[in-house]
Amino acid sequence: MNKSNIKMIARTALVGLVGAILFKLIHIPVPYLLGPMIAILLANRIFHFDMYWPKQIQSAGLIVIGYSLGIAFNEEVLKAMLLDIPMMLLVTTFLCAFSCFFAFLISKYGKIDYPTALTSSVPGGLTQIIAFAQDMKGVNLSTVTFFHTIRVIMIVILVPFIVHLPFLQPSSKAKSTDMHTVLGTLSWSHFLIYMVLCTIAALIGRKIKLPAAYLLGPLIITVLCNLTFIRASSMPPGLLNISQFVVGIHIGLLLHPESLKNKKQQLFFAFLSSIILIFIAFVLSIVIMKYLEHTSIITGFLSLAPGGMDQMGIIGHEVHADVATITIYQLFRILYIYILIPPLLTIVNKRFHRETDNDKD
Repeated sequence: MNKSNIKMIARTALVGLVGAILFKLIHIPVPYLLGPMIAILLANRIFHFDMYWPKQIQSAGLIVIGYSLGIAFNEEVLKAMLLDIPMMLLVTTFLCAFSCFFAFLISKYGKIDYPTALTSSVPGGLTQIIAFAQDMKGVNLSTVTFFHTIRVIMIVILVPFIVHLPFLQPSSKAKSTDMHTVLGTLSWSHFLIYMVLCTIAALIGRKIKLPAAYLLGPLIITVLCNLTFIRASSMPPGLLNISQFVVGIHIGLLLHPESLKNKKQQLFFAFLSSIILIFIAFVLSIVIMKYLEHTSIITGFLSLAPGGMDQMGIIGHEVHADVATITIYQLFRILYIYILIPPLLTIVNKRFHRETDNDKD
């Protein structure tokens, strides 16, 4: 690595750090992901800074994030999941089915190819879906990143506002149980063993062409090992923030607004899809979660909202919702998406490009 690259890496890290600190100071949710992402976008596209971020750093961040997701899947959580599988399967399938249908509308009226529209519409996390999209041939990465960034911003703005509406507040504070308390304390020996295992799993996943290998490989090996022979350790303080930081910088560099076609249409559909997904989650929390699962509307809404597990859990704590239920539902959706969405995207992508090639012939 030459001196020029080192300078650009340092400049990139500094810009990202300024964004993270600023977002932290003004209390923006997920500051270590959104702050660097927006700061890098502005510095790169407006001020035309020369920036560079090695893929190896981003991959290391994904490995840690994959581990952080995997340690939440332990015996207690999986037992609780088993009891609610029918309901979780119903509502998650409904949300994903709607996303597939809305992707068709986006593809037809927004003039976006269906694989890109589908990848842009699925209710997964920003980091995870971007990792998937990078491995999908022909998917417009800028469009996918743009759609999911808009969704994160809408969730950050709308979800806290909705759950603080006066008519949704419970008359008494519900007992809040956090499923993360079962993770235990930090064990450096166990953590280092898992980091070695996660790195090996990521490299093997890459070798066998596993979608989002640096994320899914560590997640899978962590779940398997945590349930069988060695207890997973909790995360060292600040490590997850650092991982979000390095991934946020990478995502910021992926944003190329100038490459978006029909910008006004795409902006409209990005906002519309985000609002509709949030609205459907709210309706399901009233129609299904309240009367069939017997949860509060707030708990049901945060369980189904298309946001990250950690962010929904934090908001749940603030409004005294049932964080255990929120965590279980969010974890199930992560598992559902990781098992079903990558193969679906691969099938749709191959079929789309096969039809495109036949049309050319």
